[in-house]
Amino acid sequence: MTNVKKNRFYLTLFRKTMLPVLVVFGVGLLYIILMSIIDHRSYIVPYVILILALVKTTIVSRATLKQLSKLVEACYSIEHVLWVFGLLITISVLSFAIDYTCLYQFEKIAFEGLLNCSASYANNLYQFFYFSLITFSTVGYGDITPSSDIAKFLVMLEIFLSFFIVVYALANIKKIHINE
Repeated sequence: MTNVKKNRFYLTLFRKTMLPVLVVFGVGLLYIILMSIIDHRSYIVPYVILILALVKTTIVSRATLKQLSKLVEACYSIEHVLWVFGLLITISVLSFAIDYTCLYQFEKIAFEGLLNCSASYANNLYQFFYFSLITFSTVGYGDITPSSDIAKFLVMLEIFLSFFIVVYALANIKKIHINE
């Protein structure tokens, strides 16, 4: 495959996933702003996080899967297929890690089992990236567990999205024309 085709594929992949990536980082930025201006004892904040997570999941699943469906049809190498699904999984895992981190920052009782609890957003983001990846892969070690109803609902939402992505990948396998 020529470099022009490769570059065109990566440019198309970037354009098709721009909206979900911007939404994930935009909501993450909104969470950081919320954490700095809203009282952490506010009862409504976890529900705002839940609503934003639902909106984000809807946008990621609808926009990304719709756009990537067209892109999968144009994949002509295993490398392209891995990039498409790898990016989709990364967006999803990072999105939920941001949700979990923000929820934990506002409601410390939302999760149990965090060994290195810290006030540091970056350390907590790392811990919840691990938790999100374990949840997405359905391994579920049980070292970190959701304990509040909102945290449990977010975990169920991530599990739903992970199954949705796997089913989407399997349903689109026939569309892939690999010429290596």
